[in-house]
Amino acid sequence: MTPWPRSPIAVLAASLALFAACKGDDGGSQGSSDDANTGFGDDDDSGSQGSESVDESVGESQGETDPTGVETLGEGELRGILTFTRYLADPVIDTDEVAMAGAWRHVDVGWDGVEDFVAVFPYQSGFPLPPAGDDELEHNDVPAPFDWGDVEDWRPAGNAMKLRSGDVEALACLLEVGMVGDIFPVYAATTAMVQPEGCAPELDDWVPDTDYDIVLYGGDAFADNVLLDQVHTPATFTATAPDLDELLLAVPRSQALTVQWDGAADEGSRFVIRVWDDFGRMFTIRAVDDGEYSIPAADLGVLAEGPITISLARERVADVPFTDGIVKAVTRVERRGYLDLYAE
Repeated sequence: MTPWPRSPIAVLAASLALFAACKGDDGGSQGSSDDANTGFGDDDDSGSQGSESVDESVGESQGETDPTGVETLGEGELRGILTFTRYLADPVIDTDEVAMAGAWRHVDVGWDGVEDFVAVFPYQSGFPLPPAGDDELEHNDVPAPFDWGDVEDWRPAGNAMKLRSGDVEALACLLEVGMVGDIFPVYAATTAMVQPEGCAPELDDWVPDTDYDIVLYGGDAFADNVLLDQVHTPATFTATAPDLDELLLAVPRSQALTVQWDGAADEGSRFVIRVWDDFGRMFTIRAVDDGEYSIPAADLGVLAEGPITISLARERVADVPFTDGIVKAVTRVERRGYLDLYAE
């Protein structure tokens, strides 16, 4: 698996040889409730009725309030995923970037084994889940391209998914992607010309260590859900060792590689380290978030000599129940480095 550039904007259309078109006006009806215990609210609870820069049909409710289903949150047949990532600047791309992508599928398929949907769309990459144990390192098979499966298992809903915190709003807008005959409904924040203004990712949308409401526009599939303070971004961090600011820093295979980072961990997050070579050989570590992890030389020795990529990420994963099922909300901050592994 040759390391792909981390920018989800630069290669948006390329990886699927895709066709993309923005959906029309189908925002759906607004689901809300005054019962604070449900997490439900109104789409203007934060003083905003959708981003002013967005086309009025995108990310806004267009029907009646319908709180039906509040008593049975999570029991429906829809399974959603929404990944919201901040990529920290690295030697290849010298600015931070934000990416957001999501989708809906039937419960029979769901999203088991998938958390980083930004890796799926637009890159068709599927990173393995991290190990369950603290400071556990697991060698992975060469990741296969993402299996999109049967288009009938995918579910279109409204025209957007939204995360908001106060005046900050991040929108992933509906695209149709794929080839004729296999058109998949995907939600993404992109600069694609077919997307309405306001659906582009903005750095200021991703605020560290912050609660976000999640707004799920249902279109004809379900009543809109406004779920308050259900998603939380992790605290950010700074990689301090090895020197990831140096492109292709030389590191020996015969010595342990000490990885260090600054930035206080937050409760509910995890710290994940991945390392892979140009052939896709990879291992994944769920590190205790205490600022240091030493990668044994024996594990580095499994990788081929030459360029390797290291990824450090702090992540939070939340299964958020709503009226018609569950949506997996994944928030991440990631820093990559590009090293040169050599034999002494």
